[in-house]
Amino acid sequence: MSGSGIWPAGVRCAVVLSFDLDAETLWLSRNPRSADSPACLAQGAYGPKVGVPRLLEMLRRQEVRSTFFIPGWVVERYPETARAIAAAGHEIGYHGYLHEKPESAEQERELIDKVKVIMSRVLGTTPVGHRSPLWECLPGLVDVLCASGFEYASNLMDADLPYLHAATDGSGLVELPTSWLYEDAAHFFFTLQEPARRPIATTDTVMNIWTAEFDGLYDEGGILVLTMHPQIMGRVSRVRMLDQFITYVKSRPGTWIAPGIDVARAVRPKLRAIPPYPAGGRPTPSPAALPRSSHAGSNTP
Repeated sequence: MSGSGIWPAGVRCAVVLSFDLDAETLWLSRNPRSADSPACLAQGAYGPKVGVPRLLEMLRRQEVRSTFFIPGWVVERYPETARAIAAAGHEIGYHGYLHEKPESAEQERELIDKVKVIMSRVLGTTPVGHRSPLWECLPGLVDVLCASGFEYASNLMDADLPYLHAATDGSGLVELPTSWLYEDAAHFFFTLQEPARRPIATTDTVMNIWTAEFDGLYDEGGILVLTMHPQIMGRVSRVRMLDQFITYVKSRPGTWIAPGIDVARAVRPKLRAIPPYPAGGRPTPSPAALPRSSHAGSNTP
């Protein structure tokens, strides 16, 4: 497999450094009882209060731009943090209002409209990149996003190259695929709160995983979309690890580090549209054939 045919001249491999600035919404959305737990909420508040400034300084030194997907509630609660991210030249993308999972396409549209108003008021801009909280995607999401003016999404995990979703109105939406393997919470997120998640990997372990994945994607001409969270990745040792990873990536000729929107716009003219997920082109078993699970309806491990 080679992605050389879709990249701009001189580019061999693309890397998107994306950050989901969930702040307290991660805890508020996963367990309503978090609203009464200052200890839980403080873990989220670390992101905008400490993690973001530390990350912004490192990214400034590295002279790279990234994408921050921010829930509307976080933009309202931490407007100066959101403005600082935008002022540093980073893209601001959509990530729900309260990191919630919409129950219908109509609710998705309502949340998008609500967040657009907030971002326009606080930041003077509206998002064109979409990431669903926990990567949950409703059927028909492509049509909703295209009708709402989005140019790309980064939600699915079925490819190592960008591709184009076809919308029913004839338009399309670029997908920048990612993976749990490239996500910091899969390695670092610790919480005693149910549903419990308790991995705390060493930075050496994660550095080895991400470097090995990058090396393989570089050889194949693919894309690496890292998904990180300032409340997790913003800790001192992890920012240093990311700093080292960026230095390594930049040392490989032809590596392009860019915000999601820059990558999506560069490759879109060269992509062939495929039917929207999950309709057409991919198997969709009947509900009766699906195994029952306590986490049914969620792709969260």
